[in-house]
Amino acid sequence: MAIIQNMTIDQDADFTQTLTIKDSTGTVVDITGQTVTSKMRKTHLSSSATTFTTAIVSGTDGTCSITLTDTVTAALTEGRYVWDLTTTDGSGLVTRRLEGRVTVTPSVTR
Repeated sequence: MAIIQNMTIDQDADFTQTLTIKDSTGTVVDITGQTVTSKMRKTHLSSSATTFTTAIVSGTDGTCSITLTDTVTAALTEGRYVWDLTTTDGSGLVTRRLEGRVTVTPSVTR
């Protein structure tokens, strides 16, 4: 079961967040050698998605980062979205690790 984590993203600004992957008992998961994928959508059923750039920060510490550039956040409409993050291991097993809501706040300075 995925851990719930809500986020706020500012429109027209770079966004980066470092996340720690844990299992349902709160134990850090070693993500060494795994692929991390993360997307956000307006709703779970939306056909279009915004893909985060992902990177493993420390596999043994279970940390990874997700990033959107200011160009990408500028194209987002203010409001609520949903997001999740999955890992895929060497055997192809996909596990949803994190999920939640994203609030995109509007920009004044452009």
